[in-house]
Amino acid sequence: MGNKNKPYCLLVVEDNPGDYILVKQYLEKSQLGIKKIFRAERIAAVPELIADNVIDIVLLDLSLPDSLGINSVIAMNRLLPKTPIIVLSGHSTIDMAIESISLGAQDYLVKGDFDEKLLFKSIQYSIERKKTLEKLKESNERYELVNRATQDTIWEWNYETSKGHWGDGIIKEFGYSEDKQEYQEGWINEFVHPDDREKVAQILDYNLKNGSNSWKGEYRFRCADGSYKFVYDRGFIMRDEEGKPFRMIGAMTDVTEKKRLERELAEQQIKQQRLITETTIQSQEEEKNNLGRELHDNINQILATVKMYLGITKSGQGVQDDLVGKSYEYLNEAIDEIRKLSHSLVAPSLGGIGLRDAVEDLVERVTMGNDLKVQLINEIGNGQYVDQKIELMFYRIIQEQINNIIKYSQAKNAVISFRKDEEKIYLTISDNGVGFDTTKIIKGIGLKNIQNRINFYSGIMKVVSDPGKGCTLEIELPFNSQTEPS
Repeated sequence: MGNKNKPYCLLVVEDNPGDYILVKQYLEKSQLGIKKIFRAERIAAVPELIADNVIDIVLLDLSLPDSLGINSVIAMNRLLPKTPIIVLSGHSTIDMAIESISLGAQDYLVKGDFDEKLLFKSIQYSIERKKTLEKLKESNERYELVNRATQDTIWEWNYETSKGHWGDGIIKEFGYSEDKQEYQEGWINEFVHPDDREKVAQILDYNLKNGSNSWKGEYRFRCADGSYKFVYDRGFIMRDEEGKPFRMIGAMTDVTEKKRLERELAEQQIKQQRLITETTIQSQEEEKNNLGRELHDNINQILATVKMYLGITKSGQGVQDDLVGKSYEYLNEAIDEIRKLSHSLVAPSLGGIGLRDAVEDLVERVTMGNDLKVQLINEIGNGQYVDQKIELMFYRIIQEQINNIIKYSQAKNAVISFRKDEEKIYLTISDNGVGFDTTKIIKGIGLKNIQNRINFYSGIMKVVSDPGKGCTLEIELPFNSQTEPS
């Protein structure tokens, strides 16, 4: 690990005053030695700050007045290419995290999901990752120099004769014989993959016509056995006094293994995130099921027995009728409340009834005693069914959103709608409540929980709302048509 006692200069790029104050408090409460904390509200303010100050690490918000999303990462990496960058975002998506890190960030933290301890660890690890990356970059540069002399396929092209020559790499790396080392103008059609030919031709044409002295590109190169390898090709264009090209030399490197490793790494990261999400959801469901069974099998049975005893006493044991009668009513009410709690924890969709009946039961229970009126519209026919895990997910989403509507929206009416086409199933939950500004970061975990469930099943969630205009939650999920088993 790096030197924990070293005082660091930190730059927080954040336009939201509340978020900045929270991050600053976390930094000051952490074990990190801090020399000074700088703040920039936009990317444009950073150059002036770094002109007179050495920044050790950057905490970067992705939603800024003059830059959004990954463009902020790109811009900051250009301004401070050797400084570790930690992205702070209000949105938790695996795609955004992977893309941010691939573009130069060292870590990705979701606002509201970290404290001073996690922030301290992230900063320490990011500093070490950046040092390792810089060392690896230097090593790669030295490796490329060696590889260029040994394994790269060196080539040259003569514009006067319209002929070219491949180096020995065409034999060692791609399996051709010596008579293939000489090539003609039609080399793109002969060696480049059909899907990449137009791209390669356009890159060459653009650099030749615009006076460039070099060009580079990645494409698939045909081997002698008909297979293809990914190559990274770069060339130097030599021009005469009038600017016309007369010769071009370059080197072509096989990057097939690099491409494969990058693809496997990305797939592994996605699988790991999916596993974490699935484990979290399953743990939550197991905890709720256990609690539901405990309430139903233990407490409810005890109260039912007490009710029976009081009923016997009430029937003629000489006890005060008023007191016994009230006790009897209170026990009935307690049993009903425990049953409601049990139902809310153990999803009805797991009990063998359909999603429609489960949602109707949910609506009846959660709106009891409230002014909210809920309409259920189901356009999915009985000839097809949805996987039980997806039914449970939909049930939990509806449960979460209805509770949100009751708590925050002040709505009088809400509509739950199901429909599908050949590829997707759609769930829409709308209300006529007070609404909210969707451009502001939402601190609550309700919508975050819904988003995590949707992400696990590769779905899409959209929230449409404005102050005073209610709220609509739209969800799309890939749907596989299945015939109900006989």
